[in-house]
Amino acid sequence: MRKSKLLMEVSNGVFLLKKDFDQESNWRSDNCYKFIYSLNGAMTYQTNRNQLILYEQQFILFNPQEEHKQLAVDDKKFLIELNPSFLNEIARFLSPMHYDIQFASFVQKYPQLTNWVQFVLQYVQLEQDEITESTEIFLEHSITQLALILVKSAVGTHTNDINIHTHRTIHPELYKTISAMKENFQHAWTLDEMANVSRLSKYQFAHFFKEIIGISPYSWLQIYRIIRSQEMLKNTDKTILNIAMECGFSSVAIYNQLFKRLYGITPGLFRRMVRR
Repeated sequence: MRKSKLLMEVSNGVFLLKKDFDQESNWRSDNCYKFIYSLNGAMTYQTNRNQLILYEQQFILFNPQEEHKQLAVDDKKFLIELNPSFLNEIARFLSPMHYDIQFASFVQKYPQLTNWVQFVLQYVQLEQDEITESTEIFLEHSITQLALILVKSAVGTHTNDINIHTHRTIHPELYKTISAMKENFQHAWTLDEMANVSRLSKYQFAHFFKEIIGISPYSWLQIYRIIRSQEMLKNTDKTILNIAMECGFSSVAIYNQLFKRLYGITPGLFRRMVRR
């Protein structure tokens, strides 16, 4: 039987769809950004900071030289390796910065990425193990599209906000709650308060939120607080303690712990990195 593995390499990236995972349980690090998307079933990865479980239509990003290993995959996976200099060139075109992007280490889910993956897979029919000149041209442009979407949508050290505009018409109840959380992110939100904004029971709201966004409401709020703190670290001389408190964290220890789990560095090291 033919192995379900297809490699398509273009100038700025590699497309991979596979079912066979020999040697992938070993620790590894690569000189590229890795976009891993779950098509069906669950996927589990381990880093030296956390364990990540993806479900259908969710994705994770590994940064260049970030150690990771695959623990389990229910079905096939879609993976793209992105050239670091190419992705950072696009990022600097959109927003001038002197440092390379570090994407946050957590499971994410965005409608734009789902639409992009479905469109690419339908067009190239990856299962056919066949590459034509037109397919290569298509993939070259697709890599650029992916890099743009990731820079604008995926959370990282470059992020200024989380774009929720797509939820305004698709999920208006969710949009209403997330908007309220963004406007008052310092508040010690309870699940009841979040659910009340959406006019749902807290159990309905928690389930709906995780299904659509990919993580729990409280986890989303903590990540948004980290994003707001990044701007303060970049543009103010406030102490780490003051920034943690102003962004709604209950202690500086919790703030430092979450920041390091997401990026592998402390807030202080991040500040030095972006200001040098």
